[in-house]
Amino acid sequence: MDETGISTGQKNYKILAPKGLKQEKPTSGERGVTTTVVCAISASGIYVPPMFIFKRKRMNQLLIKGCNSDMIATVSDSGWINESIFLDYLRHFISFVKPRKEEPVLLILDNHENHISLRAYELLRKHNLQVLSLSAHLSHKMQPLDLTFYSSLKMAYNKECELYTVNNSVKRISQYEVGELFTKAYNKTANISKTISGFRAAGIHPIDPDKFRDSFENTILDNSNTSQTL
Repeated sequence: MDETGISTGQKNYKILAPKGLKQEKPTSGERGVTTTVVCAISASGIYVPPMFIFKRKRMNQLLIKGCNSDMIATVSDSGWINESIFLDYLRHFISFVKPRKEEPVLLILDNHENHISLRAYELLRKHNLQVLSLSAHLSHKMQPLDLTFYSSLKMAYNKECELYTVNNSVKRISQYEVGELFTKAYNKTANISKTISGFRAAGIHPIDPDKFRDSFENTILDNSNTSQTL
């Protein structure tokens, strides 16, 4: 499980045109507003339906217009996850995954402060969820979502935003379009091969101790070089 941010302001890709002919594409006229999306995947290829966290005061069901029916959404002042929202996500995760005493589930996530609370611990324990917390300095090497999924997802999302602005005569992208555009990109990107390759690249499944060791040693080396530079 991991969070990522998507924006109402997109970056256009290069386009092909005859040499010497200037071509331009319209982009969103609105300064980017970030929406957090919480995703989770399994080593067997299962995707837990994402949660959107919109930066606003009140929830409006129009924000998830065009989304898959099993996706959920909420709001926060910052647009980022907090302790209360994390608990809501855990309940959503539990209702989808359905862990049991005979079949407990291992949840891998980073050690963000909002993931660490007594209420979260009690909920996890009650529903047979065991947690493995990744170090902040290793998540970019050991988080399957970061390794094989999020980059492709954001590229697909940017393309959907670009297509939207072209087809709607430079109409700005607002929060009310984010959910539908993200869902189109998500449905095109979420496939079994990406989850399997993500867990393999991280060395989590199948277990590859050499990847753990290499990730740790490379991170220590990177931090050492950064300290010397500073």
